[in-house]
Amino acid sequence: MRNDIDQELLNKLSAGLDRLDAQYDDISPPSLPAVEQFLAAEALRRRRQSRKELLLFWFVALFLLMIILTVLGNAPVIYWILQAAFPLAALGGYAVTRFRLRREDGGQ
Repeated sequence: MRNDIDQELLNKLSAGLDRLDAQYDDISPPSLPAVEQFLAAEALRRRRQSRKELLLFWFVALFLLMIILTVLGNAPVIYWILQAAFPLAALGGYAVTRFRLRREDGGQ
């Protein structure tokens, strides 16, 4: 009984694969020069994309640096408060997380 079901499923699978093969028989693979041309164009596109991303990174970095230097020059007290507040907030968040994890482990 089980062999009959397996054989029927195998026949259906083979028939489905044969239909799939028949639909894609007329598609031929691209020629080697076409593949080489595609790869060269793709390499050029990626190089240009990398250059764009690098330029965007530099512009954003310079803009942020300009803002920081402006704030430092105009309001150094605010700058130093922010320089102290962010690390303290990060350390506080880390301490709270550790405390909660330790309390959960102890409660179990």
